[in-house]
Amino acid sequence: MAPKPDVSEERKDQILEAATRVFTQRGFDDARMDDIVAESGLSKGAIYWYFDSKEAIIVAILDRIFYWETAHIQKNISSDLGAAKQLELFVQASIEEMHKIEPLMPLFFDFWTRSLRNPTINQAIKRYYQLFLEIIEPIIQQGISTGEFRPVDVKQSAMTIGAALEGTILMWAYFPKIIDFDKQFRITLDILLQGLVANELTSVRD
Repeated sequence: MAPKPDVSEERKDQILEAATRVFTQRGFDDARMDDIVAESGLSKGAIYWYFDSKEAIIVAILDRIFYWETAHIQKNISSDLGAAKQLELFVQASIEEMHKIEPLMPLFFDFWTRSLRNPTINQAIKRYYQLFLEIIEPIIQQGISTGEFRPVDVKQSAMTIGAALEGTILMWAYFPKIIDFDKQFRITLDILLQGLVANELTSVRD
């Protein structure tokens, strides 16, 4: 007799997709586990088998989206390229990912605000930024090693790039009709590269 297929990942995805819809529609505070049960089409017991609270579901949603985002970005970057070109591709992949999750932005800001008061969600956000630094830091170090970038503090420079890009996202969220997200992201990178490059390069598109 053939073993029964493991449907646990399929069930988790079903729950997380339902929860994302519920959180987006109702907000975290007004959403109830019963709403997620109804939206998922599963039993309450099935929901609690995988997730014992709304908080656990939030962390799982964040981890899943952050993993997909960083995996997509890493797939589009090759260390065979120059450091400036890698940063350009990083920004392009980030833009693509942001457009994919654009409908979820209010939900993400709700989560980020909540992370200031909730240690578990805060740790999930920190894991994302650590993944981000693990992509950016080797690129900056490569640029320094090859002489493309001037000697800088690698970690602080990576954090500065992250802060600049997150600031662009925040401006876009507040002023979507004024901020051209794609253009602003690229301008931000150009300005950052002016502080990194060891020669007269001023734009990754020149």
